[in-house]
Amino acid sequence: MASTSSNMFFKSAKTINELVMRLGNQNYEEINVIIANAEKSKKMPQTNPFLVQDFVKKSVSHHEQIANMKYTRQGKFQFTTKDPICAVQLLSMEKFMGTNVVTDIIWENVCSRFLIFDIPTSTPLEELAIEIQDKNDCIVVEMRRFLKQNSTKEVSPVLITILGTTILEAIKIWFVHQHLQQFIDWPQQCNKCFSFTHPSLICDKANACYLCGVVHIGPCQQPENLTAMVHTMPNPDPVHFT
Repeated sequence: MASTSSNMFFKSAKTINELVMRLGNQNYEEINVIIANAEKSKKMPQTNPFLVQDFVKKSVSHHEQIANMKYTRQGKFQFTTKDPICAVQLLSMEKFMGTNVVTDIIWENVCSRFLIFDIPTSTPLEELAIEIQDKNDCIVVEMRRFLKQNSTKEVSPVLITILGTTILEAIKIWFVHQHLQQFIDWPQQCNKCFSFTHPSLICDKANACYLCGVVHIGPCQQPENLTAMVHTMPNPDPVHFT
């Protein structure tokens, strides 16, 4: 399978199954496999979970590694596992209980993203992907260059998606150690420090007071801090790249 590449976008030549099997050597949270009706306008038939389990047991030899199954609001089946072989067996399905299906995974749980800056626009993304993989022992899943149409800029930032959830602090490109800026698709507010700057809901920091924004023990004795209170309010819809 040839890679998909242009001056603005690059996608790995490896199939989904190949990438999932490579997860055995990577850190990741879990693998969520999505099974959807091949006819996009139709949902998967919702049936007795016992019958679904019986079908999956007969079709997937590693079915014992399935941690969870659910029927989503979009009318799809979602299977959760940490076993790459189990995931590949689910991904390889073409029919599910008599229905023609297409399969995919939720990439956010098995990949990490980061931005690198000042990459020459004359450098093909496929060439950049090879350089990054050779120098940093990682697998590039896809890359996207942020550059306006007909722009005359000589350098631009590039968003890179690599396999595995290990967050790198820097990568080596052309003998240069480039500092990375982590890219968070859907910013979440930490329940402990109220920060939007890390991808998890809980961090290792001590709990900050929701009234004054300061870490302390016992009831709050400080005047209410409006900024701290705003930090604890429900999140608005996040701004993200599309």
